[in-house]
Amino acid sequence: MKARALSDKMFKSFKNGELLPLLQAVQIDDTLDFELRGQSANIYYRGGSLFRINERTTDYQIIFNKNYCTDDILPEYPNVDEAVKLIPQYKYAMDKWFHGHPKYEREFQQLLVRMNNSSGNISKSTDYYIADIEYADSEQSARFDIIAFKWLSTAAMRKNINKPSLSLIELKYGDGALNGKAGIVKHLEDLQIFINNEQQLNEFAQDMSKVFNQKCELGLIAGLQEHQFNVSINPNDVEVIFMFADHDPDKSVLKNIFSSINSSQYNFPICIATASMIGCGLYANRMLTIEEFLTNV
Repeated sequence: MKARALSDKMFKSFKNGELLPLLQAVQIDDTLDFELRGQSANIYYRGGSLFRINERTTDYQIIFNKNYCTDDILPEYPNVDEAVKLIPQYKYAMDKWFHGHPKYEREFQQLLVRMNNSSGNISKSTDYYIADIEYADSEQSARFDIIAFKWLSTAAMRKNINKPSLSLIELKYGDGALNGKAGIVKHLEDLQIFINNEQQLNEFAQDMSKVFNQKCELGLIAGLQEHQFNVSINPNDVEVIFMFADHDPDKSVLKNIFSSINSSQYNFPICIATASMIGCGLYANRMLTIEEFLTNV
């Protein structure tokens, strides 16, 4: 399984080395999201990759995706100082591109990360922290929209760094991908295979624990004390969550799909996320079972 946690070398470069200015730019800009990618890292803006930072043998390479920019004014491979200085111009180029090519689902993902990880008292009070987004490992046929830690926000629970459990979240934006190869039933079948592979699941949980701890040390997670950084995620209590953003309630497709699912055939709980009033904070008591969801639709 490909690790998502950064190498010690790259982690130290972000924490107090040559890549620190890029991290500091993320720390003071709520529109940016920093994600770990093993031998690289990505800084996202509105769901698109603003910069990909690749670790090389002797240095680092910063890449801006020129598909977002129709002119040659902005450098495709800026150095650290250029990248930080030109962030407003890069963002403006991406804004223009997104106007005609929106990434609503990816943008919503990034908003979830912000509200549950780094929004002060709000993220401190939610019951989930998001460790990673857009996880894909072709070797293991594993793909997850969002990987979260379920860690109840009570004082007693937050003192226990061995309490967090694993939540795998599938996000559907709108009603266009509820059936077929990217649909709900296919996703549950793939999850069953992944979760039943004990060795794979343990390795995955260990890697996500390290990812979360690195994010804490890099100042990307709000509301935790230093002694809480060494989190160990429990791989034996996996929860699967479906999240539907801007679903049309007049359509019956969701009800029909979940009515056909026998939740007892899966060895993990299946939840449907609902909001606390209107918002993106994730709370354990707002997670519905399939039966509760069908009763309320």
